[in-house]
Amino acid sequence: MASELRRLLRVEGHFRFHETVARFLMAREERVNLYDGRVFRRAVEDGAGGLFLLEAEAGGEGPGAPVLMRLRSPGGLPRGAARAGERALAHLLAFDLDLAPFNAMAREDRHLAPLVERFEGLKPVRYLGMFEALVTAVSTQQVNMTFGAVIRGRLTERYGGSLRLGEAVFHAFPPPAAVARAKPDELRRLQFSERKAEYVIGAARAIEEGAIDEAELRRLPFEEAVERLRALRGVGRWTAEQGLFRGLGRVEAFPGGDLGVQKVVAHYCLGREWAEEKEVRRVAERWAPWGGIAVTYLFAAWRAGVPPLPPARRPPRPARKRQEARP
Repeated sequence: MASELRRLLRVEGHFRFHETVARFLMAREERVNLYDGRVFRRAVEDGAGGLFLLEAEAGGEGPGAPVLMRLRSPGGLPRGAARAGERALAHLLAFDLDLAPFNAMAREDRHLAPLVERFEGLKPVRYLGMFEALVTAVSTQQVNMTFGAVIRGRLTERYGGSLRLGEAVFHAFPPPAAVARAKPDELRRLQFSERKAEYVIGAARAIEEGAIDEAELRRLPFEEAVERLRALRGVGRWTAEQGLFRGLGRVEAFPGGDLGVQKVVAHYCLGREWAEEKEVRRVAERWAPWGGIAVTYLFAAWRAGVPPLPPARRPPRPARKRQEARP
């Protein structure tokens, strides 16, 4: 018999549900984080070897509204399901992230101030773990986001668990252990390139064997955490920064090597259509240590069609006094 549990969750401070979850609209083909514009859905481990469906939607109007969480299962929900669901949702939607320090900084920044005013309560979404974040980054290296989502969806169907509710089937992202046992040729059949297949399997094995430890990556100074991940084959700085930001919620991450980041920073802060990585990183220095959140607001403005500010007007130079000719 199907089971369902509902809870209304309060998020401290302002929280914009739709604007936060809207990022998952960009990767529907991955078949894991599903958002239809109203309800977010994801299959989550129940702590007892099974899966349940986690659903979330805004529990009211306005940025101060709570979040309605539902847990659904084709069978009975285990005792720890409610706790597992709340923990998963809190991580995915960054309930624990205190935006107050970022907001204070952003209100002093000419380019961020109007965006914080408009999108206050927007938070960066995360993935459930470093492995999912690394696979997401690797799968989109040098390809568009849609194709990256397609091959992640195939990986999920092949190696992840699933549950059926009525006519719908929901898939859970595969654990590292399942992919660590795979052969590169198996991933090649899913249209991963040969190198990406090796990178994904290598990351799975490193996490499964303890060479990459999430608890340690949370504690390490940011640059040391980046270097620890870069020791993995196929993981450069951009992939490491994406992994730390989306997997662990380390907001210091500023993926300046990302073409999209270069475009939005140039568009909103430099009055141009593109800028090189060194230049956008110089701009982001004034946002430290909240570079990842700043980028989240810039992308939200981009998606909403918010125009950039006009160039700052320089104060007029004082007029020179004309010297009278002396007799």
